[in-house]
Amino acid sequence: MKELDIRELKADELEEGAHLLSRGMRDNPNNVQAFGPDREHRKRALARMFEPVLRRAHAKGIVFGAFRNGEVIGLYSMTPPGQCQLKLGEKLRIVPAIFFGNSPTAPLRVLNWYAEWSRHDPREPHWHFGPFAVDAQVQGRGIGSVMLGTFCARMDGQKALAYLETDKPGNVRFYEKFGFVTTDKALVLGTPNWFMQRQPRSADVPLSTGRSAKSVEHS
Repeated sequence: MKELDIRELKADELEEGAHLLSRGMRDNPNNVQAFGPDREHRKRALARMFEPVLRRAHAKGIVFGAFRNGEVIGLYSMTPPGQCQLKLGEKLRIVPAIFFGNSPTAPLRVLNWYAEWSRHDPREPHWHFGPFAVDAQVQGRGIGSVMLGTFCARMDGQKALAYLETDKPGNVRFYEKFGFVTTDKALVLGTPNWFMQRQPRSADVPLSTGRSAKSVEHS
């Protein structure tokens, strides 16, 4: 695998980052339930939704891109303790992006989804991981493992608790290889979701990246 350059995204790269997320997460169960069965419609709707999400993540935390030959092919955001819950004004800035081009009920589904995720947010200080995706055409090549490994190394260096949500059972097994454990489960928009935490590891406990490349997926 060619070497990846993982660095922070600049503000003018966030729009392309939103399109990457829309391609990489188009078929995730929550997104299907929120935006309907049409794949192209979902991709457009997710790109609109993810742009303000990423701009907020960029302002409050860090958005990393994985680049190869100057092209971004993967992305994850990490939000620091105390910043992962959206305030009312921040929700209102995202809602118009969900209204545009969607059914009138789509914003309600997304807000219900967010409310259920918020209910499971840990009370103790933690870094929130995600959204996280590898571009659709390069999934299954180990890129996700490299990206998640960099995040976990940062958490170990800071001795910090990490937290994420996922709606894909294959991702649960993937995250477990990096030390995440499921702390709760719930139905979100009628589909199973898992809530996972990771305690920091000491320097003498290596990260496991033993998944086959085929098993590496986005969250």
